[in-house]
Amino acid sequence: MKAPCQDCPFRKDTLKGWLGAERMSDILSADSFVCRKKTDKQCAGRMLINRPDNAFVRLAARLRLTLHLAGADKVFTSKAAYIEHHQN
Repeated sequence: MKAPCQDCPFRKDTLKGWLGAERMSDILSADSFVCRKKTDKQCAGRMLINRPDNAFVRLAARLRLTLHLAGADKVFTSKAAYIEHHQN
């Protein structure tokens, strides 16, 4: 994915408390996360918010591939902000 999909849990306009803070923390601690809509693609929202800690982003950088990610304005600006948003 090149931009966060409509169902992306990293979007600022997601339903508050949708996944719960614990699930979001689990997702953040994983090396990568697939898109909820297109399971054969990496989640653009996860790559945008967690760039240096995402295995897919690190691999692309090592291979000198440009990911052309868009939609940074649609996702939370910090991990803490989106964990707080998803607390239930």
